Amino acid sequence: MQRRGGVLGAFSAVFKPKVDFIPLPYVKNLHALSQCAQCEGACVENCPEQIIIKADKTSVPYLNFMIGSCTFCGECARACQNLWGEYAPLELDTHNVIAAKVSIDPLSCLAWQKTTCMSCKEACVENAIVFSAGLYPEVDSERCNACGACYARCPKFSIGISNIL
Repeated sequence: MQRRGGVLGAFSAVFKPKVDFIPLPYVKNLHALSQCAQCEGACVENCPEQIIIKADKTSVPYLNFMIGSCTFCGECARACQNLWGEYAPLELDTHNVIAAKVSIDPLSCLAWQKTTCMSCKEACVENAIVFSAGLYPEVDSERCNACGACYARCPKFSIGISNIL
């Protein structure tokens, strides 16, 4: 999968601060994340997309979609399980979904303002962004896995991703 944010995404992150805590994929529950504050961050080191951020040794890691998107490779969960065993806060399962909800702000979205733009749709491998009436993008929550591929691709930062844990 192609990296979505790249240098432009990392640069843009300075101007568009992270609004919400986005949990890592495969998290058991919100309570389990308290263990992450005691960890050195093996998930950060093992993420091939380098989208996992751990601000300091006592913080809980989160996803930064300005850098790229989650490919659900499972490396974060494997690193976590190697360290914590059966008590790991992350566990691999068959559900490749992040506990977050993706939305599009119609007030800032170019397509909603009648300017041709399909950046979010082009980035979505799950085809979770549909254009109602052929013009207005909406997120199909049944298809969306909150991977973040659309986030950094939006030229107006109209994609919102919020934690649902």
